[in-house]
Amino acid sequence: MQQTDDSETQCASRLGITRTSQACQRCRSLKTRCLPGSQSNICQRCCASSKECIWAEAPRRARKLRAPSRISQVEQKIDGLVAKLVNPPAPGPTSVPAESPQTTLPGSRSLGFGGVASWPETWKKESSHAPGSWLPVPISFEPSNPELQHVPDRAPVEPERATRPRDEDDEDDREYVERIRTIHSFGDVEEVSQAPEGLFLPSKRREAPIADEVVQQLLASREADTLLESYRQMSASFPFVIIPQGVTALELHDEKPMLLLAILVTTSSQEHQRQMQLDTVFRQELAQRTIIQPRRTLGLVQSVLVYLSWYHFVFSHKTQQIFFLHHLVIGLALDIGLHRDYQPLNFPHRPKPTPPTPSERRERERAFLGCYYLSSMIGAGLQKPNLLKHTSYMTEWAQNLRAQHEFDSDETICYLITLRQLDDQVQDTLYSTGAIDLPLSDARTLMHVRFLEGQLDAWKRDSQNADAQRLLNLSSSFTDMLLHNVALRPSETAESGTSIDSTQLNALLAALEAGKRFLDTLLSFPMDDYHLLSFSEWMRLPTVIMTVARLCIPTEAHSAIGWDVKIAQERVRLDLCLEALCYRMQQLTTYDKVKQSHPDFWYAMRFINDLTKSWYMRKIRPQVQTKHAQAGGVGSIGSTASTAAMPTPCSDQGFTGIDMSSIAMHDSGFEDGKLSAWVKNTDFDMDQFFDIGLWGDEAYNGMGFGGNMPF
Repeated sequence: MQQTDDSETQCASRLGITRTSQACQRCRSLKTRCLPGSQSNICQRCCASSKECIWAEAPRRARKLRAPSRISQVEQKIDGLVAKLVNPPAPGPTSVPAESPQTTLPGSRSLGFGGVASWPETWKKESSHAPGSWLPVPISFEPSNPELQHVPDRAPVEPERATRPRDEDDEDDREYVERIRTIHSFGDVEEVSQAPEGLFLPSKRREAPIADEVVQQLLASREADTLLESYRQMSASFPFVIIPQGVTALELHDEKPMLLLAILVTTSSQEHQRQMQLDTVFRQELAQRTIIQPRRTLGLVQSVLVYLSWYHFVFSHKTQQIFFLHHLVIGLALDIGLHRDYQPLNFPHRPKPTPPTPSERRERERAFLGCYYLSSMIGAGLQKPNLLKHTSYMTEWAQNLRAQHEFDSDETICYLITLRQLDDQVQDTLYSTGAIDLPLSDARTLMHVRFLEGQLDAWKRDSQNADAQRLLNLSSSFTDMLLHNVALRPSETAESGTSIDSTQLNALLAALEAGKRFLDTLLSFPMDDYHLLSFSEWMRLPTVIMTVARLCIPTEAHSAIGWDVKIAQERVRLDLCLEALCYRMQQLTTYDKVKQSHPDFWYAMRFINDLTKSWYMRKIRPQVQTKHAQAGGVGSIGSTASTAAMPTPCSDQGFTGIDMSSIAMHDSGFEDGKLSAWVKNTDFDMDQFFDIGLWGDEAYNGMGFGGNMPF
C-alpha cells in the first residue's frame, strides 16, 4: 500500500511540471522515437522494459524585450506627418506656444517639425557631398573649390503658422518634399537650394577651365581659332560632334573646355611635339574629371568622342586604351541619359523642369549615335564584343536628323548608322563563335550572305546621291569585302577536288572588287586631306590589304577551286597601291632626325606598308626571291615592283636613323632581338606579322607610335 501511494504521489508531481523535452532521457540516449505509453508520463519503451521514465526539465528562456527599431521610429514619424497633411488644423486665431526649453543630445538637432526627434550629428554637419549622391564625401575626395569645403546648415523651419491662406494650403507638401530632398542632397552641392531636374540629366554647372600654359597661349594668339576651323573640316568624316559656325575658340573654352582641348589635340598633327604635350594634358584632365572629381556633362562625352575619332595621331602600343576609353564614353553617355528621351523626375507641387531646346536635343542625339558608331567600329576592328547594340530609336533619331537637316553632315549620319547596323549583322551572323568556321557552301551561311547582299544593295541605291560620297564608298566597300570574305574559308569543293563552285568564285570576285574599290577610294583623296579621315577608316586599312593579298597570292586552295591569281594581281596591282601609300605618307610625316626625332603616325604607317610591299612581292614572285636570296640581300625586292611615277625608298633605306633595336617583339613566335635583322629575313611572314594584332598592346610594343622612341 505504501509503494502504491508513493507512485501516485510521483505521478501527481510529474503532472504539475510542464515538460519541455521531446523525449525521455533513455530514448534520447538510444536515439529512438519516444512514444507516449498507456500510463501517464511513461513512454512505451520504458513501460515495456519496466524502467523508470525520466524526463529532463529545461527551463524556457525568458524572451528579451526588443527596443523599438529605427525603421519603426521612422514609420511613426512619417505617419505623424501624413496625419498632419490629411487632417490640417481648423482655421482660426490661435496663439503660437512658446518654444519650451528642452535638453538635446550633443550630436543632434531639430528638423523643424513639431514633436519630431532630431537626427544624428552626421546629418547636422552636412559636409560637401559627392556629386549626385547623398553619401558623405570620401576622405580621398579633395574639392579644389574652397566653397565646397563646408555647406552651412539650413535655417530651421518655423513652427507651423496658425493661419494659412487657401492658396497656400499645399505648403506642408512642399515643406515635406524639401526636407526629403535635403536628406538625399540631389544634384550638385552648389545647387542644394534648387529642386532636382531629373536623375538622367547632365550637370548644369559650368566646367572648370583648362589651366595649362600651352592652351592659354593658343587662345591668346588666336591660333586656337585656326585649329577650330580645321576641325570643322575634319568633322565631315565623323559628323557626330559639330561646332557651329560663328563659335570662337574662347567661347567654346568657356562653355566646353574639355571639348576644345580634345580638338586642339587632334588638329595639332603638324606640330607633333605640341600634340604630345596636349595629349598629356588631356589625359590628366580626363582622369581628374572622371575618376578623382567626377563630372557629368555633355561636353565631356563629346571630348572623348573627338579624342577617339583621331586616336591614331596619339596612338602608342604601350599606352593605348582604345577599348577602355570607348567604354568610358559610353558610361558617361548613359549617366547623363543620352540613351533615352527626356524623362525628368517630377516632384509634387513643383513646376516641371524646362525640357531641352530642339537644338540641344539634336546635339544629345548626335553624341549618343557617335557612341554607338565608335563602339561598333572598335568592337569589329579589335574583335571584341560590342556592348552597345543598335536599337530602334537610334534609327528614328538618325532619320529625324536627316529630315530636320540642321547641318549638312546630318544626312551622312543617317547613312553611317544604317551601314553600321548592317556591319553588326555581318559580324553576328558570319563571324560569331558558332559561324566563323562555316564555309560558304553551308546552307545557313549562304542564306545569310544573300540576305545581307540584298540589304547592302538597297543601302547603295539609297545613298547614291549623298554629299559625302567618297566617305560612304570607303565604308561600304569595306562592308562589302567583309561580307564576301567568307569565300576564303576552306570549302568541301577544294578538299574533295570536285567541280568548280561558281558561287564561291563569284564571292571571291566580289571581295576582290570591294578591296580594290576601298584602295582606289583611299588614293582618290588628296594627300593633304588624309588628316581629315578618322581613326575608324584607318583601322580598316590592314584588313583590306591582307584580304586583297590573300586573293592574289598563289595557293593550292585557289588552284583547286579554279581561282586565277594572275588575273587578280593584274586587276588590283596591290604593289602599286602600297607604293603610292608609302610615297604619300613619306610626304606627310613630320619626322626629321634633327628637328623632330619622334616618329609620328605617318612615318609608322609608311614603315608598315613598305614591309608589306616587300613581303607581297616575295610571295607573288618566288623566282625573284630565290635569285635575290642567293645574292645575299632583300633590298632590291621592293625596287623590282617600283615605278617611276611613285618613287619609294626600299625597306632598308628610310629607317636607318631610328634605333630599331629598342623595339622588342613579343608573342606569336617572335623572339626578342633586333628588329632590323628580323625585317631583313627572307623568310619573314607578313601573315604572322598582322596576326599579332596591329592595334593591340600585345604586338611589337612602341613600334613607331611612341613608346621607346626618344623625343
